[in-house]
Amino acid sequence: MKRTDFTFRKVWMIYTVYFLLLFTPTANAQQTSRLVSLELKNEKLSAALKQIEKMGGKNILFAYEETENYHVTASIRKQTQDEAIRTVLKGKPFNCIERTDYFVIQRKGKDGKTTQVRGTIYGDRNEPLAYANVILLAAADSAFITGCVTAEDGSFILPGNNEKKHLLKVTYIGYQPLTLPCQPENDIHLQPDAQMLKEVTVTASRPLMERKNGAFVANVAGTPLSMLGSASDMIGHLPFVTGSDGNYTVIGRGKPEIYINGRKVRDTSELNQLQANEILSAEIVTTPGARYSSNVSSVIRLRTIRKRGQGLSANAYADYTQGHSAKGKQGASLNYRTGGLDIFVKGHFNESDTYSTSHTQLQLNTSSEWKSISDNVNRAHDANFNGEVGFNYEPDDHQSFGIRYVPKTGLGDQELYSQGETVMLRDGEEVDRLTSDSHGRKHTNWNHTVNGYYNGTFGKWNIDFNADYLYGRSGGGQKVDNNGETDASSDSEVKNRLYAAKLVITAPLGQGKLSFGTEETFTERHDIFKQSGFSNDADNRIKQSIASAFADYSIELGQFNLTAGLRYEYQKTDYYESDIYKEEKSPSYHDLIPIVSIFYKKEDWNIGLSYRMMKLNPSYSMLSSTISYQSKYQYHNGNPELEPQKHNAFSLEGGWKWINASLYFDHARNMYTTYAKPYDDAKHPGVVLWTMASIPNSYAYGGALVLSPKFGWWQPQFTASLFWFQSNARSLNIQPLWNEVQPDFILNNSFTLPRGWFLNIKGRLAFGAKQSYAIKKTEGTVDAQLTKSFLKDRALRVSLVANDIFRTGTYHFRVYGDRTYNEFENYADKQRFGIRLNYQFNATKNKYKGKGAGESEKGRL
Repeated sequence: MKRTDFTFRKVWMIYTVYFLLLFTPTANAQQTSRLVSLELKNEKLSAALKQIEKMGGKNILFAYEETENYHVTASIRKQTQDEAIRTVLKGKPFNCIERTDYFVIQRKGKDGKTTQVRGTIYGDRNEPLAYANVILLAAADSAFITGCVTAEDGSFILPGNNEKKHLLKVTYIGYQPLTLPCQPENDIHLQPDAQMLKEVTVTASRPLMERKNGAFVANVAGTPLSMLGSASDMIGHLPFVTGSDGNYTVIGRGKPEIYINGRKVRDTSELNQLQANEILSAEIVTTPGARYSSNVSSVIRLRTIRKRGQGLSANAYADYTQGHSAKGKQGASLNYRTGGLDIFVKGHFNESDTYSTSHTQLQLNTSSEWKSISDNVNRAHDANFNGEVGFNYEPDDHQSFGIRYVPKTGLGDQELYSQGETVMLRDGEEVDRLTSDSHGRKHTNWNHTVNGYYNGTFGKWNIDFNADYLYGRSGGGQKVDNNGETDASSDSEVKNRLYAAKLVITAPLGQGKLSFGTEETFTERHDIFKQSGFSNDADNRIKQSIASAFADYSIELGQFNLTAGLRYEYQKTDYYESDIYKEEKSPSYHDLIPIVSIFYKKEDWNIGLSYRMMKLNPSYSMLSSTISYQSKYQYHNGNPELEPQKHNAFSLEGGWKWINASLYFDHARNMYTTYAKPYDDAKHPGVVLWTMASIPNSYAYGGALVLSPKFGWWQPQFTASLFWFQSNARSLNIQPLWNEVQPDFILNNSFTLPRGWFLNIKGRLAFGAKQSYAIKKTEGTVDAQLTKSFLKDRALRVSLVANDIFRTGTYHFRVYGDRTYNEFENYADKQRFGIRLNYQFNATKNKYKGKGAGESEKGRL
């Protein structure tokens, strides 16, 4: 049988031709229009700078009194604005620094060093104030010299002169104007203007949440969210989001994809390295557009505060928590920027000793009635390292490209230990009592990921291209002793490989905006499993090709915003067992994924209605036919015949000021489930097999209400949600079918205290319910965090954390299967106390804009 064989080289050639044909003329025209050409003959330096400013389009800040006595004679031919400025400054006691929206001309002192005035403007709650007016005045007569507005992080840079005295005047609506002596470094704190606030009802504090273009936008900078440690800690406090430590859920939408400045987060350690006070905003997208993969149900987009400092910057952090066992994280990053070039290197270490206890009762009804009662203590030790090195280059404000290499490996083997006792009953009589001792190990070799990207804006067109390569391998083994004798052992090896490319083009069309592009992903996974005789050896190889084309169009019509999109996906799977091609397990799929939404906003009111189809592919481990050994009476395997599951998701969302609500309905076809059934009653009586299957139809629906008012120094956020889930598994011989409502309540309290102290207390209560063929018990937790910042510019931040203070986070679950019933109670060492330290040096922020391609396949691998 002939099979399609895609290669990464073919995709690269297609994209190269695509670029040359469509965008090269546009790029040349755009670059030419921004170049500066001037003939200067004994021109005053101030006049020359104004001409360059006019032709280049970007403001130039300088002091007239310092430049009036210098003249320029130069011939400038087709230079960028930055090059033209440096040409006219050549041989003169000035230097130039570029910011996001303007250039600053600095005078050099007598020692040859440049002089400048720097600073940051803060509000009364220590939040940075963006777009505050900063004016430099002469101290003698208060004459205007120059001025600017602060950047998004509240910072500013002005040309200075150490030989003369100056004043700084700062104004910001809602705050009292302030004039003070100018220093080379200035941290300025403004006080609210009580009279102005009283008369015109202006407040400088930002709302915690807003609605923009159909997404929930949580403002982080200037709100209590900025005080919540790392991005990993902060995300779990976002509206409509639950979870922690990289495992998050958007209420009613499932697990989100997370992006930082448009780049997909590949490893949750990135969220530990990014601090909450570096984030400007977080968008919670509940109906992702067609550019996102068909398996993406929600997206969280983090946008960091723009900091364009030059030179070297650094960030170091350490995190230690203690429960029954200890966990520690530490990492550091360095970034060097010169002009438009960014060079960065990062390292992250993680070491943890995990501890959990479990109590299980499992019943099996076949030729006899079997019941096993087990109590286990599980321990594991894991240490790993991942790094990052790369560069990013911005030749101008409209283009950037870069390469990022990410190595990852385990530091020694991951060790897993389980000790316990199992009592086995047959028709009510004890037939076996096992004292089990299981030792597992997993060794991770070096995994390598490379991402390259190009992002360019040409007039009103934008092009965004990403290419990815991933290679990794791991191996491990398991040995289980029952009553002191080895009962089973196994070894496994896994190899993964991925190539991916993604192109997104955005352009105006009529009164709206059109985005279109393609994404291709090619993966290969090879699993080898060998065991001691309790099942069969396995040698499985899966090759998969996914090719996608997508387009979406959005338009604003008055107070309405409409978006419609369509994604086409072709998916081909080739499945091999011991290098023999299995046609019956090698399906092909052609799918159309539609998305449509309408959003209305008027003053403080907003409402939106949306629909999206989703297609979820099973992970490669779910497709494995390998039967692994869990205990003498429990085995586990996957199912290579699983088909993609399809979801039709509808949502209705709306709000008014600090009140926001969401209703949702999801119909799933072929939803995956893990369930228990008899393994082989004749040859292996009493043994249960945990396996995978698809359920024809499942329904999930519910709603959530989020209230986030503000009362002075107290910012509460109350979330109430109701959830129904109905999944008919009777085709798998699972008989129960319940549909009770599950209420869930979260109260998140943030207190902004005097002298830079901050306190957060968060409580959650999730009630139990009978849903489908499972029974969930009520559970809840209370967490707290106390934070204080130290040193200049709040460079050092110390947090004390306490999780699951009352040790109430026990997980209790009952589930029915095919002639089976399992009751499971687990406590996973959630009660933890610890300390977090973070230190930042300099203000440079990495500008890497690579988003990554083939992200859904990376997750499956």
